[in-house]
Amino acid sequence: MFAIDTFHTHGSDIDKFIQPVSQFTNNSPDLLLGFATTDTIKYLFNNQPGFLKNTHNCLIISSCLGSSTDQTLSLNEQSISLFSIIDSNGHYGVASCNATDNLRENAAQTVLKAIANAGQAGLAPKMVWCFQVPGNEELVLQGIQDAIGQRIPVFGGSCADNDISAKWCFSDTENVYQQGFIIAVLYPSVETFGFYSSGYDKTDQQGTVTDVDGRLLKTIDNRPAFDIYNQWRKNIGLNALTSGNILAQSTMTPLASALSLNDEIPRLLLSHPAVAKNGALELFSNLHVGDTVYLASGSPEQLIKRGDMVVTSLTKLAELHAIKNITGAIIIFCGGCMLSIKDAMQEVKESIAAQLPNTPFIMGFTFGELGTFSDSTSKHGNLMISCEIFGGPE
Repeated sequence: MFAIDTFHTHGSDIDKFIQPVSQFTNNSPDLLLGFATTDTIKYLFNNQPGFLKNTHNCLIISSCLGSSTDQTLSLNEQSISLFSIIDSNGHYGVASCNATDNLRENAAQTVLKAIANAGQAGLAPKMVWCFQVPGNEELVLQGIQDAIGQRIPVFGGSCADNDISAKWCFSDTENVYQQGFIIAVLYPSVETFGFYSSGYDKTDQQGTVTDVDGRLLKTIDNRPAFDIYNQWRKNIGLNALTSGNILAQSTMTPLASALSLNDEIPRLLLSHPAVAKNGALELFSNLHVGDTVYLASGSPEQLIKRGDMVVTSLTKLAELHAIKNITGAIIIFCGGCMLSIKDAMQEVKESIAAQLPNTPFIMGFTFGELGTFSDSTSKHGNLMISCEIFGGPE
């Protein structure tokens, strides 16, 4: 038996709207994924200690402003969305880590612990889910790949809050964490496919990273990175930005790395400039000296359509692999992009539902996205969208 179900509840009074959660988890899912507002996660663990008693494999991730299922989208209220998998012929395991140092080594150990928890020691999973607090996502991904190789798809994102005040968190069945990461390994009895996309266009404004310290981009082409960035904006007809927090103003003009191609599908990995200070740009993802970077360009219209585009691409992929029945989907949608088109998110939700008629899905809004491109490379980026679909039983 393989079955997917979703659940959503929201409101202004957590004590009232949260009651049905325990009823949904009573079906003893083999894996439970949730997206919730931060206060909802903390309330569940402080006031409903038994709500996860029927599942050993659970991840609940904080999501910016709200979340969505196929039935309901809610923003600006306390809420939780849940996605359950029941799979009598599959295997699933979850492991958490609250460390902030030696992240690469700890990620390698944690994914192996999740594999052991699934009862599949020595066997590579079909895919991995990874969610963590923002910062050093690349190290966690490297650690996972150290343990299981480069070709296993890794999917997930970074926990979010409502105002970038570091209130983000995640939970398993035992605790709520405000640091570290959580990993799930999946050995489902059905096929899964994923798609990872930016939904932005690459402009002809480009340069080479010449000085970078972690996520602080200091120079491009040996000139202050912020000066180059502003010149690029001017070159495409946009105003220069002033120093300070530029997160909102830079959403439609992030930096992009163009990954190598082996087909006609462009693969842009985006880096979102957050703060401009002393000529440098603070980013939400890593770049390296020698990287070629471009100015990318997006629009609200593109962001509204990209959910539909990604799901359409995945359904075509499923058809190519003779997958006739899609039983469920998970969409990771950048929280920054959501904020820039917040009033149109109902349209986004409805367009995805139209592509997946009568199919349960869940959508969370993260502050960093993990996904796998069509050439099987898994990456961490910003302002991205990632989708994973599950086929039906054979």
